[in-house]
Amino acid sequence: MKYTPLLAIATAISLAATPAVAQEEEEPRTTYAVTAIDLADGADDRWFEIQTDYIQPARVAAGMSEATIHWVMLADDYDIVVVAEMPGGMANLDSHAPASHVAYMEALTELVGGEAALEALGEERDTLVEKSMTLYTHTHP
Repeated sequence: MKYTPLLAIATAISLAATPAVAQEEEEPRTTYAVTAIDLADGADDRWFEIQTDYIQPARVAAGMSEATIHWVMLADDYDIVVVAEMPGGMANLDSHAPASHVAYMEALTELVGGEAALEALGEERDTLVEKSMTLYTHTHP
């Protein structure tokens, strides 16, 4: 009983503050997949050729931005870091077929010349990468 006035005051303050918070619009965030890649010995040229000839053009054809590629200078674990914007944000991780990924895969399949060529390219790409690690992040406006 002795806490009733305190509870009433706390409730009044929180209710008064709620509309101001609820009315603020959240600024859009940009989500990125950041992938660190350790290339197999001698794989640099072919990996970049695949990126240049197929991956980047497929991203553009799907309406996505090109990924940026950064050489890692002072680390023994990884050679390259690829930063790629994820249209649709983190919601893509909850979907089995995000629209942007479907469009990208359709464009990539067309660029390489069909499903069989896509599978062969994927198998080749797997031989070029020793290990990789992907982190997801987004901007905070």
